[in-house]
Amino acid sequence: MTETPDPVSPHDLSPGVPVSARITLFGFDVVPADARIEARSTGWRARRASMALAAGLLVAPAVGLVPPHAPWALGALGMGLFMARRWWAEAHTLHFLEGACPRCGEGVSLSSPVRLRHPHPISCPSCHYESALSVDL
Repeated sequence: MTETPDPVSPHDLSPGVPVSARITLFGFDVVPADARIEARSTGWRARRASMALAAGLLVAPAVGLVPPHAPWALGALGMGLFMARRWWAEAHTLHFLEGACPRCGEGVSLSSPVRLRHPHPISCPSCHYESALSVDL
């Protein structure tokens, strides 16, 4: 008789390192959470930022042909700079989060990987209060 393998949980498949985290909401007890984050290297951040900046520089002349010319070109350059700044600021990526809302106790999770901010805002799908995720790096 062969053994069936144990099912793999989704957070075992996500990249990153498991870290201890806390979900806080003013006036309520702190709730522990499971999180997985990935540290982004300077090379990764520079590559992503330069790709966004290059995209803005390549798109600007093309959209500058559409009247009124200047606003479209400036908008493309501004969007390239904005996206380059966002990619450069992503020092850590939050891949997985599992915890409970401090107010109502409902489960709080993450739908897709996002840039980790300090503290990271987390919205409860049940009571719609916004709590803060604190991660020990």
